[in-house]
Amino acid sequence: MTALAVPSVQRSKGMRDLLPADMHAFRRVVDAFRQAASLWGYDEIRTPTIETYSLFTSTGALTPRMLSRVYSFLDWDGWSGERVVLRPDSTIPVARAAAEGGLTWPARLYYVQNVFRFSETEDREDWQCGIEFLGAPPVLGDLEVAAVGCETLEALGLQPRIRLGHAGVSEAVAGALSASGIADIRPALDRIEREGLSALRGEARAHPQLAAFVEVATGRSEDPALLANLAALAGPALEGVLPALAEVESLARALTGSGRRVVIDLGMPHDFAYYTGVVFEFEEDGAVWGRGGRYAPVGEGTPATACGMGLDLGTLLAHLRPTSRVRPAVPVIPEGPGDVDRAMAVARALHRSGIPAAFAGSADGSELAVCVGGERLVARTPAGDQAMTALDDLVGLLVQQK
Repeated sequence: MTALAVPSVQRSKGMRDLLPADMHAFRRVVDAFRQAASLWGYDEIRTPTIETYSLFTSTGALTPRMLSRVYSFLDWDGWSGERVVLRPDSTIPVARAAAEGGLTWPARLYYVQNVFRFSETEDREDWQCGIEFLGAPPVLGDLEVAAVGCETLEALGLQPRIRLGHAGVSEAVAGALSASGIADIRPALDRIEREGLSALRGEARAHPQLAAFVEVATGRSEDPALLANLAALAGPALEGVLPALAEVESLARALTGSGRRVVIDLGMPHDFAYYTGVVFEFEEDGAVWGRGGRYAPVGEGTPATACGMGLDLGTLLAHLRPTSRVRPAVPVIPEGPGDVDRAMAVARALHRSGIPAAFAGSADGSELAVCVGGERLVARTPAGDQAMTALDDLVGLLVQQK
């Protein structure tokens, strides 16, 4: 038999290996997420890794910047070929799958899957825990989606602060600048998606009312009174911003009332062109755990509105990995070839009681171990070796030790 040759070629740039320590943290996050999503009535969905390129281009759902980062290639079929992409986003495919599958609205769906986006320096494969509430009602749907994220992070021992913004605020400012002949609306919105509302400060100086509004709106505050100040500053040029401010206020008060920390940040950027309403991020000590918001689903047969959220598994894994450890398996040591059958019975009995156990040739310094020799069972514990006569007694002892 030849030895397994390990190639010298390294993994593809930007892709992820999840080693055992990473997977321990991965399962910890996924279990907390699935529990939270299930308690709110969400069902799991999974979409293909490869989707058609036109799914993301025909509807204008992704910004030009996002489209420039997708992995695309031709999927040959005989003499013809269709351009396809590695899934750069999960929201759009989930809406497509739900519509094609004939799901009725509203539909609550969650997923755990990876997405691929080209980058010169950053990771190119990201894992997401995400939910999509398709057909979600305004405010209540936004609150529910944010609550799933909060409950997941709280189950992991995190106490996130929720940054709240609204795409309607940025759109109203860009629209007012366009109506005044100060800026073209599309380039203005593209800059907001990259940099946030502060990107329009320069143009807003030509319109004193807009300048005052933008200056206040780009400040962060934990006091919902900021929204009342902005409503007073809106005036005739920004009447369209009032419903957006009211939605943010309702969501902020509900989240604060449930014991969550909230920051009003109407100047926050958002990468996706499909956001139409409240947007939010979960942050703690400078780390962003996830983000989401209200959007208009794209594609034939999709509902008029929805709300979604995605948690960044990569960031969470880096934070949780040092504390995510599984219990080590108890070594089960057959003393001779004739003891293997009984050693198997010991391992099975321990497994039924939820105790990890695996065969070993020696205890290798483990605090707990079981030696099997003939009719003799010896449990090695920190308190010393204990001879056992019955398998049930051995299991009971190890349950107490673990």
